[in-house]
Amino acid sequence: MVLTTGALTLGPYSPYQRELFEQVRWLREAQGLTFKAIAEALGADGYRAPRGGPLEPEKVFSIYKKGVGRANRLNAPPELKVCSIEIWAG
Repeated sequence: MVLTTGALTLGPYSPYQRELFEQVRWLREAQGLTFKAIAEALGADGYRAPRGGPLEPEKVFSIYKKGVGRANRLNAPPELKVCSIEIWAG
């Protein structure tokens, strides 16, 4: 039997990374803002990139893309395969 899941291979986000991703996701999905507008809005609120640099549109896109992919992997159901079944008559 083989159990495959992507939920076991990722380290946790820091509280700041989680908050930043949730803000980016909400502004993108609920408000429909562009990545440039999100970078400007969050920068005005004092947010910085996870490594401390300025929050630029490219970094906002990366945060969004990687965060959505991560969320999809963590929330995906595990895949279970049963293979190589042998029955022994003893």
